[in-house]
Amino acid sequence: MTFDIAFVLALTLAALVLFALDKVRVDQVALAVPVVLLLSGILTPAEAVSGLSSRATVTVGSMLVLGLGLRKTGLVSAIGAWARTAPLGGKYARMFALCLICALLSPFLMTTAVVLVFMPVFVALAEQAEEPASRYLMPLSFVSILGGTVTLMGTTTNLVVHGEAVRRGFDDLHMFSITPLGLICLAVGLLYLFTAGRVLLPRRFRAPDLSAKYDIRRFVTELHVPDDSPANGRSLAQLGWGERYGVTVLDIERGEDEIAAPHGDRHIRSGDILYVQGPVESLLELARRQRLRIPGEGEEHGLDLTAGRGGLVEVLVAPGSSLVGRTLRDVSFGQRHGATVIAIQQHGITVQERLAGISLRVGDLLLVHGTASTLRNLAEDPDFVPLAEVKTQPGNRPRAGVAAAIMAGVVLSASVGVLDIMTAALTGVILMVFTRCVHVEEIYGEVEWLVIFVLAGLIPLGLALETTGAAELLAGWVVTLTSPLGEIGLIAAFYLLTAIMTAVVSNAATAVMLTPVAILAATQGGVNPYALLIAVMFGASASFVTPFGYQTNVMIYAPGGYRFMDFVKVGGLLNLILLVTATLFIPLFWPS
Repeated sequence: MTFDIAFVLALTLAALVLFALDKVRVDQVALAVPVVLLLSGILTPAEAVSGLSSRATVTVGSMLVLGLGLRKTGLVSAIGAWARTAPLGGKYARMFALCLICALLSPFLMTTAVVLVFMPVFVALAEQAEEPASRYLMPLSFVSILGGTVTLMGTTTNLVVHGEAVRRGFDDLHMFSITPLGLICLAVGLLYLFTAGRVLLPRRFRAPDLSAKYDIRRFVTELHVPDDSPANGRSLAQLGWGERYGVTVLDIERGEDEIAAPHGDRHIRSGDILYVQGPVESLLELARRQRLRIPGEGEEHGLDLTAGRGGLVEVLVAPGSSLVGRTLRDVSFGQRHGATVIAIQQHGITVQERLAGISLRVGDLLLVHGTASTLRNLAEDPDFVPLAEVKTQPGNRPRAGVAAAIMAGVVLSASVGVLDIMTAALTGVILMVFTRCVHVEEIYGEVEWLVIFVLAGLIPLGLALETTGAAELLAGWVVTLTSPLGEIGLIAAFYLLTAIMTAVVSNAATAVMLTPVAILAATQGGVNPYALLIAVMFGASASFVTPFGYQTNVMIYAPGGYRFMDFVKVGGLLNLILLVTATLFIPLFWPS
């Protein structure tokens, strides 16, 4: 083993460990990798930045923009709105029909976009059926993932494997090459989810209303401001009650006027009635030090947050949100939205104190209090997905038909071979922009750039694995270990290895690193290279066993009230079934 091979393998292992620990942002780690390879002399400057111009990176970025255009024109939302009221039968028939709709959309839209739109639909369906959302959201995520495996453009990992394969001369795959296998896996997955999987789905009942779910009523207190209070005449920012006591002023009643979700520059006056949320001990300490009067002898008056003074909405931090990795204080949430966050749930754990300093993640649930108009504006913000029903205004960009025609043109031209997938997708992006289906500012602000930067950083790592001989070494080890089992064993090994890596690191990162290894292993083992490429492609999408292996699982984790072991139990068995399915059918479609 040469020094270069040892160095690249050590760097790969270090990156995998950092991805798994999740202490450093994935894109930070990914972008650091080519810099280290460049400084070590293993890659040239051109090779170190090759990820930016890679077919995979460009195609994935283009597909993200196309999906954004479909959302911005209201096409996807219109489908979701129709699904809420369409006569689709009883509760189980309706759920199955909605899963089929998601499965039909996922091959042509990014899976996250489908789940973003349909998650409120499935939550409403669960409420109508008087069942917990946990019985509905996991099938939504899993079916959407499986639907993405039906076409090359259905998932990021499909595009990554295809792009990296084409760069190495393997360009026989087209838009619907994987469709037969994808449909088989989708059918198997649906059968499982509506039979044995349905039995295993947990029943995590939600509280009857949002304030009960977050247990906030006992923390909301009415405080009266007397003439001698030190708070009199000072602004909320000057008082700094959030930092000093960990409490939040939700509402100010001033005579006949009401000030909902007051900003920091709002001054307190004598006679004001403040509705303050926080820990009981902190509220009592605040009242004592600021000489605020609690009505009644030690009695707390709960503010009815669901009526009268504003309302509550539960929103989920969306993938690509500008809040990811930042705190409410960083983004001046109250001033920006005119609303107040009174509780946060992260991975099912409710936090009610020091909210302003909590770093937010994709899938976090925010319980927000504000007026009807502020909540409506919040629901329309692409940074969030509203889970409680909030009526939104119809969009003013009636170009859904244009966007649909552009997307259909992309699919058709790539399918019949008029254009390759990358060229078709780029052409679609230009058409979306010039027909104003999507604005350039929206592309800058709302496209999930993290995926792009991960690919740009890790594609050079795949190149380094190949050029140094590290990939050939790894391929040799896999071939040697699976040689007693022949072709079936090699295919199963790559599917299983990919699925395991995907459970702990980014699926895009897994696809980038294993694609060159799969090609070299196929050469050494005398197997059709496309068989192993497909195994990596489908294995990278088999993100069912953990809540953090795929973004759609992260998105449903808190709204469904799931626990980690729920995914292990339901998704683990599905992974094993799909492993057997793929191992049996891949050699039939791509024989050696």
